[in-house]
Amino acid sequence: MERIHYIDFAKGIGIILVILGHISYISDSTRIFVVSFHMPLFFILSGILIYLRKETDRPLKDIAKNKFRRMMIPYFLYSTVGILIYIIYYLLTGRDGGFPTVLSDIVQTLTLYGYSVMWFLPAIFSAELLLIAIIRKFRTLPKILAIVVILTAASMILNKYLESANTLYGFNTVFSVFHLLAVAILRVPVCMSFAAIGFFIAAQWSRFQNIGPDKFPPLAIPADIFIGIDLIALDLIFSHINGITDLHFMIFNNVFFYYIAALSGSFGVIFLCKALEKLHNAPPLRLLSYFGVNSLIIMVTHLNFYVLLAAEIGGMHFTKALEEGALKHTVFIILVMVFTLMGEIVLIEVIERVKKLHRKKVSS
Repeated sequence: MERIHYIDFAKGIGIILVILGHISYISDSTRIFVVSFHMPLFFILSGILIYLRKETDRPLKDIAKNKFRRMMIPYFLYSTVGILIYIIYYLLTGRDGGFPTVLSDIVQTLTLYGYSVMWFLPAIFSAELLLIAIIRKFRTLPKILAIVVILTAASMILNKYLESANTLYGFNTVFSVFHLLAVAILRVPVCMSFAAIGFFIAAQWSRFQNIGPDKFPPLAIPADIFIGIDLIALDLIFSHINGITDLHFMIFNNVFFYYIAALSGSFGVIFLCKALEKLHNAPPLRLLSYFGVNSLIIMVTHLNFYVLLAAEIGGMHFTKALEEGALKHTVFIILVMVFTLMGEIVLIEVIERVKKLHRKKVSS
């Protein structure tokens, strides 16, 4: 399959929003908008790619092996490295809990709950495989949609009972471990529901001549821009009605509003990015694509490797001469984003060189 650049653009925007959502000093309204769709966007894009790559037609065993190599091996590897970096950080600073934090991170890793941002990798691995297995098993659209809806609804209902039980028994060590494992399992159908939406939207989209997810006629560009802007506006409305949400912790508030906000924000970004497909060689879009292609590395390192923390310290240093107010706040956010992305470029290039050396060593 030829590379589809707008998917990389959308991933690039998604990962920039993930970083923005983790900056300590952004406004509540910005955070509400960002978290309403930035993680669902990645799962929707994964569903679109499952359709475009025709993964449902390939042997499930081969798909599982490939996805395990691309998602779960990095999960355990980056989790381990992140824990080691934390130990060094604690020994140098004495902050953030010490051994209990290390033990908690290990347990969260082993239960596949995932500490910090690491939850994303087992979630997307399991969600994609579950969706592919359901499509291969049931084939017809009504049956597939029924299974997806039932599993998602059951997951949300069981999660409410689980959280109620956690308020009563959360102090118990055995229950705490069970709680982590249960949340990791219950997250999967919700994440899978977004991947399923991406898959079926792509399938229906492909039926329209010349305007499918992998077709880019010039006349479609104004429509993509118009639809994208309208959908983003819809997300702004419903996300602020619904308040703060978090797919990581299974916090949805009003589920109906949550899905409207998540879908409108995600597809708003996708349509706007699709309108830019023919401009993929423009330097700003090449940089955005670079971040999208490497979004997994950025996802698992910007917090756990203390890249964002270092950027925030740098941002505070370079804005300390400014008077308190909106200007200082805006400049600080921009500097933190720039410093974080600069740090991530360095990390990405180092990691890619290590990978090349490893492949060269294996091949020889």
